[in-house]
Amino acid sequence: MIRSTNDYKDFVCVNEIGELIQPDYVTAKFTKLLKANGLRHIRFHDLRHSCLSILANNSNFTMKQVQDYAGHANYAITADTYSHTDISAKRAELEVITNALMST
Repeated sequence: MIRSTNDYKDFVCVNEIGELIQPDYVTAKFTKLLKANGLRHIRFHDLRHSCLSILANNSNFTMKQVQDYAGHANYAITADTYSHTDISAKRAELEVITNALMST
């Protein structure tokens, strides 16, 4: 019989019997999940970058909100790292430039 423990009851990362999860547990499970579903390998941490990039480039969120969500002490780190110009924005910019050149 497997005995459960309450030694770590206040911790978030515990297994089904209350023991601390090993440091590489999430990484190992994530790698297996990707492989089992035929997806290319990425690091689990890459999901954080994707999430923050999506928020930073969404007009419903300010960069300050993204900074708070990310837990960054410095606004510039968030803005420099996560604000990317997406392809639709680049096309819109190119259209403005093209129209300006065509009208001269």
